[in-house]
Amino acid sequence: MRIWPLTLLLAACTACGVGPTGVIGAGEPARGFIQGTRLYFVQHDRLVSVSRPEGPLEAAEAVELLAGGPTSKELERSFETRLPENSAVRADDDGFALDKGVSTPVGGRRPPPVSRLSRMATGQLVCTIAAATAAKRGVDVDDVRVTVPDKGQARCADFK
Repeated sequence: MRIWPLTLLLAACTACGVGPTGVIGAGEPARGFIQGTRLYFVQHDRLVSVSRPEGPLEAAEAVELLAGGPTSKELERSFETRLPENSAVRADDDGFALDKGVSTPVGGRRPPPVSRLSRMATGQLVCTIAAATAAKRGVDVDDVRVTVPDKGQARCADFK
């Protein structure tokens, strides 16, 4: 009777016949599949990432989508934008600028151009630009610094 446990122990300790090997290089670590474009909208007073099927897009194209506001399905899920309707934004991989001299006519008159953005609107732009740039460069969103007019550089994490 005592042979059975001893046999089981020896079988468990026996190697399977595969010898040890050295470290084998396999290239870069997996980063995951980035599908579409990430835009940042506001939901319940916080920034939330939304995936759109377009893309991946350049930062300027992603900001154009963001400026178009949430889709009807996104609105049903309580997503909103804090970007002013009459804002004109120029964006690239490194940052954005407000076109202060551009405004859209509303009711036959031109409203004053936007010169300042709320913290949440700034966060929407920073995070959307960072997401587009990160997808292009194959890095994490929070590794991208975006230049904010009159404020220096910011990361998406600064607005969460």
